[in-house]
Amino acid sequence: MFTVGGIVLAIGGLYFGQDIFIPFALAILLSFALTPLVNWLRRLKLPRIAAVIVAVTLAFILIGGIAFVVGRQLVQLANNLPSYQTTITEKIRSLQASAPGGGVVDKVTTTIQDLSKEISGNDKPAEQPVPPTIGSAPAPQEPVTVRIEPPQAKPLEIIQTIVGPLLAPLATAGLVIIFVIFVLLEREDLRDRFIKLAGAGDLQKSTQALNDAAARVSRYLLMQMVVNFTYGIPIGIGLYLIGVPNAILWGMLAAVLRFVPYLGPFLAALFPIALAIAVDPGWSMLLWVIGLFLLAELVSNNVIEPWLYGSSTGLSSLAIIMAAIFWTSLWGPVGLFLATPLTVCLVVIGRYVPQLEFLGVLLGSDPVLAPEERLYQRLLAGNLEEAVEIAEDYVDENSSREFYDHVAIPALRLAENDRQRSTTDTNYRRLVANTAICVVREVENHIQEKAPSSDDAAISDEDASAFAPSKPVLCIAGRTELDRAGAEMLAQVLEENGTGARVLPPISVTEGALAQLDLTGIEVVCLSYLHPQPQVFARYICRRLRRRAPHLKLVVCCWNAPPQGTHTEDMARQMSADAAILSLDVCVNQVSAWVAHQEAGSDTSGSRTPAVIDNEQERLAAMQQLGLAGGRRHSFDEVAKRVAEAFGAPIALVSMITDEQQLMPGAQGLPPDLNASRQVPREESVCGHVVATDEVVVSEDVTKDPRFTNNPLVLEKGIRFYAGAPLRTSAGLALGSLCVIDMEPREFSDEDRVRLQQMADDLMAELERDSAKNDAERDPAHLSAQRQKQEASS
Repeated sequence: MFTVGGIVLAIGGLYFGQDIFIPFALAILLSFALTPLVNWLRRLKLPRIAAVIVAVTLAFILIGGIAFVVGRQLVQLANNLPSYQTTITEKIRSLQASAPGGGVVDKVTTTIQDLSKEISGNDKPAEQPVPPTIGSAPAPQEPVTVRIEPPQAKPLEIIQTIVGPLLAPLATAGLVIIFVIFVLLEREDLRDRFIKLAGAGDLQKSTQALNDAAARVSRYLLMQMVVNFTYGIPIGIGLYLIGVPNAILWGMLAAVLRFVPYLGPFLAALFPIALAIAVDPGWSMLLWVIGLFLLAELVSNNVIEPWLYGSSTGLSSLAIIMAAIFWTSLWGPVGLFLATPLTVCLVVIGRYVPQLEFLGVLLGSDPVLAPEERLYQRLLAGNLEEAVEIAEDYVDENSSREFYDHVAIPALRLAENDRQRSTTDTNYRRLVANTAICVVREVENHIQEKAPSSDDAAISDEDASAFAPSKPVLCIAGRTELDRAGAEMLAQVLEENGTGARVLPPISVTEGALAQLDLTGIEVVCLSYLHPQPQVFARYICRRLRRRAPHLKLVVCCWNAPPQGTHTEDMARQMSADAAILSLDVCVNQVSAWVAHQEAGSDTSGSRTPAVIDNEQERLAAMQQLGLAGGRRHSFDEVAKRVAEAFGAPIALVSMITDEQQLMPGAQGLPPDLNASRQVPREESVCGHVVATDEVVVSEDVTKDPRFTNNPLVLEKGIRFYAGAPLRTSAGLALGSLCVIDMEPREFSDEDRVRLQQMADDLMAELERDSAKNDAERDPAHLSAQRQKQEASS
């Protein structure tokens, strides 16, 4: 109620105080437009007062010049209007004559006049004239017309009649000039006072709101001015070439009226169209004028505006219309011009003031629902068409894997959380799950339609079945229909990735059905759960499956587990699974890597073959001499941070390879568990391959690299990209690597390889210089010289 009362009070104040608020609002907008000019003059070492006066003077000279040109054009148009009367009369007569039935307009007009006389009572019998009698009085004379003329106006009254209507606009213009000057002079002080008044102690939010509003309004005014000039100038030139009189006036009017949203271009076109009818005896000029405005509007709306500023105001189309109606009702025609920038300020205020947040929601153009919330709402309503549209649009812009990982599964997560809060009604849960499965089918068809047609499309059904890929992955829904929908999404992405998968419903893992489950040809089983705590349910199934088929890789997909504070290794151990995964993307990578190794005949026990490194003893001795064998961190963390920033990678490492371990004395962006220990076994080392080959090793997608696909860092941590350069001593011994790591595949150019190796060489040169300096300081002769120097100084 306090907020509503404040809004009503503010609207009333704006209405009754419009004589003050309108000039102030115009001054604020002009100050936004003139601030860049004032700042430019200040950079030329001009004092603030002089810069403000020059900027304001130039602005109002420009406005006055435009007003003078428009006034002259209006006077010229007024003088020429009588000459257009003949053309207009002839066109009306030609229209009447050429109308169907000939003279139909006259007939209709006459009929209407006769009917109006009948209705008004003219059907009374006319009075018969009385003939004059002999000897009667003479007929009355006609009344004399008396004309009353006002007295001659005095000079003061003439001045008042002429100047009176101009006083209000001149007073408004004077107030605007004064306000603009003082706003530009006291801009920083006004900003500080507004922050103190509205900040409520939160300087960050207040400053951000001011910067946001200033940026949006300034960008809107600048871009709208450019759009209007690129619209008005071609209109003026086109009208001049067509032959419409006063083309400069109509071009300027088109540029100014385009500040009025939606209605402005229509109003700007009315006057030239009417003039074309009055000037040209024929109809060709009218058609040319209409075509010119249509062409200019199409180019401006579809090319110029999206290119220059698009949706820079942050307002929806409905909000612009509502704002135009509101401000016009409040302040008249001036409010129509100020509607958009003032509403932009309201939207910005709504973003940063909690009590006015509804303004940003109602008027802004930003989506108020996240993509997963929009999809969940469509699933909840059973609106398959709109859900499919959301899915296909997202897949076209990104990929199906990203859609399922970032939108679809989070939507299922919202449904499961609602189910946890209200367990009484399960119909909506089935509706959401069934609609989601239909969306998966539609997305699959959409992807197949976009894929290029194969040359072997004419293969017969028998041949196709003979060449059909096996399905080594089994995706099983853990408990509910929502789990089934998650399993369908995982299977669809695996199929798209080239890994065959089939889906089973929750009933297949019940106590009676689990023993009858067909595991022929199955290499990986993925259990799908949207329950926040699936350990109890998954442990029972994993133990039963492990007893039936010990060779199976068991993955528990915990789609709804909290990402913070979740240790997947501990969860996997609790559930007797090989892996517990929170992300669809990580699950697809790990399952694909397992299946690829199975197909290549790799060791399913998970053994790894470490990289073979020559000159091991020399390497270890050099590492000991440089003080690196113990994992001394030196300033390696700073080095790793610089490398990560240089290549835009989330992870960078300075690693040293010992006889048993890979030490990581320098790291940036490591997961918490690895960052705590800073070491991994030698057989799991990726950087060991850099030391073994003694050259830059780049794997743009490690899941497709046979050297790394079975590495636990790849399988469990989700590594997708690796690039490492050897850290060589001056004697040519590779001690470790300087590497960058990413969770997404990426390209690494030859220039990047050279740059990474140069950074590694610079690091080793610095280490050797520090080591030599430390050795010299520890030398007995050096210590004796230092002692003698200290004694001499004392």
